Amino acid sequence: MAVFFACLLLAVVVVNYRLHDDLLYPGFLQPLIWFVAIVFFLLTRGTFIRVSEGIFGLFLAGSVLFAMGAFVATHDHHPVLVRNRLMEGSLPSKRVLLGLACVVLVGLVLYVNRASALASIGPSTNPYINLRYALSVTWEETGGDLGVLSYFIPAAYVLAGAAVLGRCGFAHPRLSRLLVAVSVVVGTIFGVLSSGRSVLLPLIIIVLIIPTALRVSSPARTARALGIVVVALFVLVGLALGKGGDFASTIQDNWVGMRESFVLYSVGSIPSFDTFLHNRGPNLDMGINSFRTVLAVLRAVGFGTPLVPLVQPYADIPMPMNVYTVYQPYIKDFGIGGIAAMFFFGFIHGLLYKKATVHNPRAVYVFLFSLSLFPLVMQVFQDMYLSVLSTWIQYSALCILLFGFLSEAKSREMKILVQPT
Repeated sequence: MAVFFACLLLAVVVVNYRLHDDLLYPGFLQPLIWFVAIVFFLLTRGTFIRVSEGIFGLFLAGSVLFAMGAFVATHDHHPVLVRNRLMEGSLPSKRVLLGLACVVLVGLVLYVNRASALASIGPSTNPYINLRYALSVTWEETGGDLGVLSYFIPAAYVLAGAAVLGRCGFAHPRLSRLLVAVSVVVGTIFGVLSSGRSVLLPLIIIVLIIPTALRVSSPARTARALGIVVVALFVLVGLALGKGGDFASTIQDNWVGMRESFVLYSVGSIPSFDTFLHNRGPNLDMGINSFRTVLAVLRAVGFGTPLVPLVQPYADIPMPMNVYTVYQPYIKDFGIGGIAAMFFFGFIHGLLYKKATVHNPRAVYVFLFSLSLFPLVMQVFQDMYLSVLSTWIQYSALCILLFGFLSEAKSREMKILVQPT
């Protein structure tokens, strides 16, 4: 039965590709990612506990709903599949980018100092492990978090994205490769010091997808580059944190450990999600997981709303695993009907794709479309949509400010208004 559902999912992949003949189309990408994940899980299923066959039907239904949403959003759209140019004046002005760069550099100094202080606290002799421990294990008890300094991460990523847009979008004058490289390196430092792979992944996706959306780079080439970078990131961070291996072990020992770790992190969420479905009970949470950000804000201003932790309890699959695919919070809140959220997500992805692939798109839509592929890629792993709504609010506010009120076009308008008549 699982193979049958996988074959149906492959049919969804093919049909959605034929809609636009574009590898970037979200209605094609989402079922493709799930198809690859399911096939990989079936090939390695002996590693995990037995899962019910029906779970694959649920994944198929979610992909169909997502594809339907993307189809509605992109109906009658004809994407530009040749080298494209940004709409003139849609980038932030050079003066604004310089100001943002100064803010990000100041934030980098504060961020590095805070990370260094956390890394100096035990329990390990490895500073990077200490940093990871402080940020993910003991932060509630010791206050060992980055606090408001974490807000510099979206700012750094937006800066890097704007720099890549300025380089690839045929801006005049084009930004130099050095400035683009520096902005990406600064963003990488922020991501690395967060000690988690998933924090750095949005930057990688932004930097690689923007040239692809503008057809400066081919989707196939970008897919290869993304795969290589993600595997390298997985291995290096795993070695630094001692997850699956360490620098002192032999290549053979590290290969065995990294292979097991990669399988667990790639598809371990599928059996853990199956465990959740069997143990969730009859009661529904009615939105407290999906809208945890809104409820957290209300709680902060004095309302007695429930506070749901973002980090989930572990499931035994038989290895400990605490991620449950994108579906978990919505089914936990609304039952099986919660998969209807996939139609909404597909519609949003499709809308951003449509705006980013028109002739001479606005820079903000190319950036947001590129960023949106991060939660899409993470669907097999965990929900990165409403569960981290505060992150998307931060990005949205920065984009409205930088690409809207402080864009080159707005700057020119202001200069015309202040000129004497």
